[in-house]
Amino acid sequence: MPFAEFVQAQLAAVGVDVQLQFYDLAQYSSQVVQSGDFDLTTTVSMFDAPFPGASRLVRTGGNTNYGKYSNPEVDALLDTAARTSDEAERTRAYQEVELRVNQDLIACWLSRGYLATIADPSVKGIDRYVSRDMFFSTVWLDQAA
Repeated sequence: MPFAEFVQAQLAAVGVDVQLQFYDLAQYSSQVVQSGDFDLTTTVSMFDAPFPGASRLVRTGGNTNYGKYSNPEVDALLDTAARTSDEAERTRAYQEVELRVNQDLIACWLSRGYLATIADPSVKGIDRYVSRDMFFSTVWLDQAA
């Protein structure tokens, strides 16, 4: 509640009237996130690496794109980044994704979440969901390492 009141006060200072609503987790999940019935909301969204995290969050139809953001240019840049084996091209594509998403102002990062997974260097394909749960189906062991 204090965080919501802080945001409300900050937006009031620039002339935006915010009516606060508070939900328990089950209500929030169904009445806000799944329905998309909100103008502004807070949520937990994080990822360690751009792929696949950025696509989940900002791609049209991404499974954590709760605001239903859609920008065909961002989708094309995400495709470029996922397809290329050229690290410099991938970096440029993700930088452009950041620029476009920030210009569209779809999210405001207010705090940093620290995630960690410790694994032997031979363990590859580590991927987590926002909840910090692991997707074990993508994990594999590089026996040549």
